[in-house]
Amino acid sequence: MAIARQRIHLPPTAWRSALGAVLRGDLSEGPAIAEFERAFAEFIGVPDAVSVPSGRAGLRFLFDGLGLEPGAEVICSAFGYPIVPFLVKNLGYDLKFADCELGTLGMDPAALEAVISDRTAAVVVTHLYGVPCRVPELVQNARSHGAVLIEDCAHCFGAAVGGRRAGSLGDAAYFSFETSKVINTMGGGMVTVQDKDFAARIRKAASAEPTKGINWLLKRLARTSFEATVTNPLVFNLGVYQALRWAPRGSADEDRFASGYHGDEVSMAGKMGRFTNYQARLGLKQMQHAAARDARRTANAERLIGRLRDRLQFQEPASDDVTANYMLVTALVHELQKVSDLLLRSGIDTKHHYMRDCSGMFDTGVSYPNSERAEREVLHLPAHPELSAADIDKVADKTAAVIDALT
Repeated sequence: MAIARQRIHLPPTAWRSALGAVLRGDLSEGPAIAEFERAFAEFIGVPDAVSVPSGRAGLRFLFDGLGLEPGAEVICSAFGYPIVPFLVKNLGYDLKFADCELGTLGMDPAALEAVISDRTAAVVVTHLYGVPCRVPELVQNARSHGAVLIEDCAHCFGAAVGGRRAGSLGDAAYFSFETSKVINTMGGGMVTVQDKDFAARIRKAASAEPTKGINWLLKRLARTSFEATVTNPLVFNLGVYQALRWAPRGSADEDRFASGYHGDEVSMAGKMGRFTNYQARLGLKQMQHAAARDARRTANAERLIGRLRDRLQFQEPASDDVTANYMLVTALVHELQKVSDLLLRSGIDTKHHYMRDCSGMFDTGVSYPNSERAEREVLHLPAHPELSAADIDKVADKTAAVIDALT
């Protein structure tokens, strides 16, 4: 049996809950939204949390709520999801990059120190793949220059630094609830803030979004059901794996299927619209089980990394007081495409080119060597909670065999 790179789940009772929401008339509005926001704020450890249409919408609302003037300087990590610098440029801000470090793959505090100035209004740091970046040092650096620090926690629900949850360490943060994330409400997200007045401004902007109706609900249920089906082990082995194995290989930029099971367009298309009461119910249910799933995912990740540490360099926490959720187990490998192809032929599906060296997409004229290397070499090995210890050992054995053969 081949092992898929990830496993997408349709949230429990999603169809039955949808029918109930339609019959009761509380699909869009209802008490679950406020209950979910309170529970989320309490879990993260912040004064307030606001549900938003998507993670990227949350970032846009944060920028709008800050009231930055056009031309204000915003610094992002050079290695990350292109939507972040895309939004910064789209909103008329002066975009700058800081290189990542290769240990956490997050923004390097020394690189931030080299580019930050008193002109800097905001710094956006990303906790990639469930491993927090060195955010305490980054926060100190930002605040010493009077800049706001925003945490991108799209991958990092449940992770912590020094006993404090990711999303509570900076001035504000945003989370994503897309189907591949730790909390899956079939879209949507959450913003966490330290200031109640700031939260009120974001809540006003989020509530001004148009409501979502039955057409949206049916499309999201159908799409998530499809993703859950193609990543089901039986269906994956009967059809998807065969298609992946025999599909023609193009260049890294042409091999878009490598970045996921569906498109990853860099835009706001389909990412707006008010977060629904129905989605809040799904989120509340999943929060109850998130800790148990995180524990299984972490156990799998640590087992896999422990088996392969002598052969590969892995993304890992910066210190012992950092707790990762290991949404994706990430290694740096030479000859990325060759390793990925050989693993696929041996029954191990992997993921790559999920994040990019964004500096190359915006013609900065500056080289960021760690980000360039990360784009060339980052490979995600399967270690999701549904895999058994025997499955993890199979991934480790197959990966070791491929690396040894190439070495």
